Amino acid sequence: MTSSDHEPATPFEERLWAAHRDGEDALCLSLLRDADLALPITVAAADGTEAPAWATATDSEERTWLLAYTSVEAMRLATGGVATHCRVLSPVELAAGWPDPRWGLAINPGLTAAFMLEPGTVARLAVPTLAQDLMLDPGSGVPAVQKLLSPSDVHDLLTGGEPRVSGYCHHALDVSHIATPVVLAEALGQPDLLTENGSLNILRWRPVGLAGYRTPYGGTDEEGRAAVAGWVVEEPPFVGMGLVPNVDQVIREYKVYGVGLPHGSEIWELTSRGTEHRRAIYHGDLRRWLLVGRRTG
Repeated sequence: MTSSDHEPATPFEERLWAAHRDGEDALCLSLLRDADLALPITVAAADGTEAPAWATATDSEERTWLLAYTSVEAMRLATGGVATHCRVLSPVELAAGWPDPRWGLAINPGLTAAFMLEPGTVARLAVPTLAQDLMLDPGSGVPAVQKLLSPSDVHDLLTGGEPRVSGYCHHALDVSHIATPVVLAEALGQPDLLTENGSLNILRWRPVGLAGYRTPYGGTDEEGRAAVAGWVVEEPPFVGMGLVPNVDQVIREYKVYGVGLPHGSEIWELTSRGTEHRRAIYHGDLRRWLLVGRRTG
């Protein structure tokens, strides 16, 4: 096919086509990061009479590629009109439900401006690291992260001297719309952290030393880890694309090992009524937590 076989259907495609023509691979990836991709589905899936399934193709080496297109027009042209219906997903939504770490992503296969992305590229395109987020939008400042705590975790933080945390934390902005403990705990796959009265304890802070907050690219076995060029192997339902294991949510997560909490870190309680109460704030100069009383009356 030649470039004239498919005229750009949108201003986005015009920019992408030009970058592809000029060999600007980095710009192409940057444009695709914020793209809306059309994923083919059957007529029955579009009618709601069957569940949508991933459209895939297998190459000569029996490698599976998930198919996506930069517009409905591109999809229809590339498939010869066979694909007429689609669901539209962003790269990060695609990563949240990524079916197999060994699959690649084929964008516009059969057209001149086609992109064959390895799963590791998909993960890093969809879910940049915290440091990369700041580089992409330096005016936004360092984003807040948070971590759910058990009552014993709260006790250990308040009484354990200089506070440090390990394990998984997540991007606070990604859950800012969730106002009830049950929904938040389910979104994060941590219902066991609900207290007896149905509340959640949340540690919230702004990271210092972003290199210590690593995006957990990986898999549930060594093969899956290697497929995404990652560094983490975890038990299922670990996703390995940098997101919490929930196909219905887009929540970025990070893995930390003994990072120190900065001045101003806070412990909050999200009550069963959907209200937040700040329980304590860490004073870096005094090196201790200052407890916050509840208002009465």
